[in-house]
Amino acid sequence: MIQLKKAIPWWAKIGGKITLSHIHFPYKLWRRLGIFQHGFMLDPLYAQRVFLRHYERVRTYLPADYTLLELGPGDSLATALMGAAHGAKCIWLVDAGAFAEQDVAKYADLQAQLGMPWVNQHYADIQAMLQDTNASYWTEGLRSLQKIPAATVDFVFSQAVLEHVLLSEFESTMAELFRIQPPGGIASHRIDLQDHLEHSLHSLRFSEKRWESALYIRSGFYTNRLRASQIVNIVSKVGYEILDQQNDTWDKLPIDRSVLAAPFASMPDKELLIRGMDLVVRKPQ
Repeated sequence: MIQLKKAIPWWAKIGGKITLSHIHFPYKLWRRLGIFQHGFMLDPLYAQRVFLRHYERVRTYLPADYTLLELGPGDSLATALMGAAHGAKCIWLVDAGAFAEQDVAKYADLQAQLGMPWVNQHYADIQAMLQDTNASYWTEGLRSLQKIPAATVDFVFSQAVLEHVLLSEFESTMAELFRIQPPGGIASHRIDLQDHLEHSLHSLRFSEKRWESALYIRSGFYTNRLRASQIVNIVSKVGYEILDQQNDTWDKLPIDRSVLAAPFASMPDKELLIRGMDLVVRKPQ
């Protein structure tokens, strides 16, 4: 399946995914077929690696009994277990839809690998697991964030999620994250700035009118196309201070500049060469 995906050109993936997105199969079937997938957090080792990467970046800023929010948990509610295992007293898992695996047995390997007191706990269902870890799973995106009380979340993290937030909602989403954090609250984000077609910049070929159309937004390959400096500017605008920014870059542009649409065609190379970014921000005290 992976080799087949690599063999399909980016333009064919656009047509195929747009067509498939109009076929109303259950999401679990699409995930099983490897066509649509919201992350890889169902893999216990990957889930632990991701959580610990964000946690280790910020742990010195956290109070002893901190509160935690993962934005965009995708296919897995593993952060409920990992957050509880690492001292989180209250956990929110907020996504734009109910994508997470609901079969509690799928989390058994992670429980065993964490080696915590609940290692032998056999939950009756996913709600029992969430209750035991004091976690809540909310699936209305920005509307869910708006329901969280102000100044209640010490630690926010996301893994390859912010690029999927709608362009029209990005600043509002960052403002809500800022609102729900107390002074000194910390956030860690991994942001993938590549297209989600061929790990290149093919998404920048399209006009904003076409790319932000409902047809493309619902297609499964949508990203908001914000570049690193634009994201940093918005994050700073809502009030965060930047503690650390680490960029991953290409050695050269992965596609010819002449095919890029406005305003990307006029952006400097140093902006377009950034293919990913790790960002740690804090609400001023």
